[in-house]
Amino acid sequence: MKKIHFIGVAGIGMSALAEMALLKGLKVSGSDLKLNNLTDKLSRHGASIFKGHNASNVAPDADIVVRSSCIKKDNPEMSRADELGIKIISRSELLKYIFDECSLSIGITGTHGKTTTSSMVAFIMDYCGKKPTAIIGGELEQFGGNFKQGDPDFVVAEVDESDGYFVNTCVKYAILTNIEREHMDYYGSMENLIRGYKSFISNISSEGILVFNGEDMILKNITAGIKARKITYGLAGNFDYTARNVSHDANISFDFIQRGKVLGKINSSIMGRHNVMNFLSAIGLSLELGVEFEKIKEAVKLFRNAKRRFELMGKSGNIDVIEDYGHHPTEIKTVIDTAKGYAKGRAILVFQPHRHTRTHDLSEEFISCFYGADILVLTEVYSASEKKSTGIGVRDIFERIDKTRFEQAEFLPKEKISNFISGIAKDGDVILLVGAGDIREIGAFILNELNIKKMSVIDNRLATAS
Repeated sequence: MKKIHFIGVAGIGMSALAEMALLKGLKVSGSDLKLNNLTDKLSRHGASIFKGHNASNVAPDADIVVRSSCIKKDNPEMSRADELGIKIISRSELLKYIFDECSLSIGITGTHGKTTTSSMVAFIMDYCGKKPTAIIGGELEQFGGNFKQGDPDFVVAEVDESDGYFVNTCVKYAILTNIEREHMDYYGSMENLIRGYKSFISNISSEGILVFNGEDMILKNITAGIKARKITYGLAGNFDYTARNVSHDANISFDFIQRGKVLGKINSSIMGRHNVMNFLSAIGLSLELGVEFEKIKEAVKLFRNAKRRFELMGKSGNIDVIEDYGHHPTEIKTVIDTAKGYAKGRAILVFQPHRHTRTHDLSEEFISCFYGADILVLTEVYSASEKKSTGIGVRDIFERIDKTRFEQAEFLPKEKISNFISGIAKDGDVILLVGAGDIREIGAFILNELNIKKMSVIDNRLATAS
């Protein structure tokens, strides 16, 4: 194989695989409706990147075409590849091939925490000298992006469950974080989703290891009878790996326990109970693979989370602007809880739903997930190329929310949010921009308007004093 084309190349998972192909010496091309910093990086490395989807983007001599899960069958580049007789595979199929070609493979999956946990595992392994090839579902600044070239025979990757292809994926070691109702547009039922996860973990061989969240009752049920060695982690129960004396507000600190024995104190600059759980799984697997605990401690202390995972975009005085990729109701609750744990003022939540199907399918969960925020702002759905459905929409959800549980609750178009937020924010507040779409774009505007407001106050004070 010499030439490969990616349809939907700007996506976080696709761009990582495209970069990997480039570094292997393949000729790479790709297209997407919107280009970004990831496609700019690919261009700098020699890829031919096209804005928009057009049949002419597919070269007749391409050996293979890789499509993102959001690409429909009637896409002109898909049609052109069919006409030319070029094999078309999904991103998940390419990842399966990469796993099959290496002898030491680690796959991280689950409804929540995949990106953070895979980042933790890859960073710990890299810092401790194992030097894996890392394929991450987020941009890790310490790796320079969402891909890091390492030993081709040792791959750490996030395994996406959204398109169902992970049932065919086989890894030697896996972490399964949790299972909740998600991607019903593909699976149709919770039973089918659970069946998919069971197929994935059943593929792990008897020489392999499955590290899973022992607090999750679904996981406890589906892991019974699998061939792989089972390792549990959690905070509330008798698990192989757990933590005591936990602090997770301003940053994380806890005593790490391995099968009842205290190994030592873990300290990290990131925050949140959910990240204590993520660390337990990442550290636990690292120990099972022979990494020294003292080196792991050093790595954890240096680790910085992936972008868009409770990321501080900036500060204006004592007001923080945080961005988070959360798009599931449970993730939104976690973001609010994390913010409330350290905020001196109010938690101001701005949420942009991601996909019409998810908004409809999880509408009941969305109605109740925002409580805990002091001020709520909802905006229109980021469609991610989906056509608008006739089902339950974000405006319906907003109408059913109990507004009396907030100091203020508003439904606003995206372009009006920054002006509204800058007008109400006070010292000590934490502004949370949450969603998997383009809500991040308003962060810079909010910070700019807050800084203008702050300078205006200073000017008025100086004028009064004089």
